[in-house]
Amino acid sequence: MRSIRALIVDDEAPARAHLRTLLEEVEGVEIVGEASNAVEAEKLLRVAEHDVVFLDIRMPGMDGVRAAELYSGLPKPPSVVFTTAYEEYAQQAFDVDAIDYLLKPISKDRLRKCIRKVVGRLHVSEGATYSEEIRSVTDASGQEESREYLTARQGHRMVLIATEDIVYVQVEREEVNIFTREDRYEAMVSSLDGLERALDASSFFRTHRNYLVNLRHVSEVVPMFNRTYELVMTDAQESRVPVSRRRAVDLRAALGF
Repeated sequence: MRSIRALIVDDEAPARAHLRTLLEEVEGVEIVGEASNAVEAEKLLRVAEHDVVFLDIRMPGMDGVRAAELYSGLPKPPSVVFTTAYEEYAQQAFDVDAIDYLLKPISKDRLRKCIRKVVGRLHVSEGATYSEEIRSVTDASGQEESREYLTARQGHRMVLIATEDIVYVQVEREEVNIFTREDRYEAMVSSLDGLERALDASSFFRTHRNYLVNLRHVSEVVPMFNRTYELVMTDAQESRVPVSRRRAVDLRAALGF
């Protein structure tokens, strides 16, 4: 994968320097420009393509929200990540399709999670296909961090799903479907085995050949006949997921009962 091209926009030089230092520690990110205001940033965006803009919200002149609306009209609009010390603008930020909202002071771990979102959206927008469509970012030492996002379909839309929001996954009629609390998505993988290998084994458990559950979203364990169980999940439908007899012992070990 090529480097992610980033632009930093903030009217405070120390804030730009801090973010620059953090980004330089993330492998695969190239800082291609800095600007002290939104208008200056627009000029840079028009002469060179950028993948992501780290944009302060409260700046003299044009604020970050108005700037994001302006940048969305560019021929190749960048992803926007808002960087601010104020929580109250979060809703406005996501109304203009910001990919993330970072509160200052920004930590290394939070920034890396943000970059994973940028990578995921970039892959979707460029139509790239990668192994199991799972996105990861490495740190400067080359060590891979945990995978936190999946690409999935919902109708004609391609979306990113945080793995922590997945309640369970089901294979039905050769389709791999991902269920969150409110929605259902079609996974970009062809088998449940591949998805199981990609997800965090400490959180996700294979209950059945057709089901993979996020143990953090189990609300109740219901004993069934023949020493098996059903798991009541935390989605809006309170779905019940079967546990095969073969997997029952491992489930008890995983949940500690």
